[in-house]
Amino acid sequence: MGDKGLSGMDMRVQVGKEIKAGDRTIWPVMRITILKTCEDKIMAIQVTPLAMLIIEPERQYAVSFDGDPMSIEAIMEMAEPLRDVLEEARASHRITVDFNLR
Repeated sequence: MGDKGLSGMDMRVQVGKEIKAGDRTIWPVMRITILKTCEDKIMAIQVTPLAMLIIEPERQYAVSFDGDPMSIEAIMEMAEPLRDVLEEARASHRITVDFNLR
């Protein structure tokens, strides 16, 4: 039998699937930790919720699960894929004004 010790730990931040609640969209952000054996088999997986990006028609904001305030910039640093989500949400709520009315 080989050594069953740990070979390493892989940790990454992932963005979960969007959750729709009326006109509100919630994007969960979580840390995924994977422990592997020396045989490169997965020994354990831990999912830790970190924060949420909440997009409403009139505003966007971030909520941290540890109780500390969180800025939009902080959640973007944690989860870069949310940058495109936020830009798309902001673009969809812009008002286009046509100055060539006749």
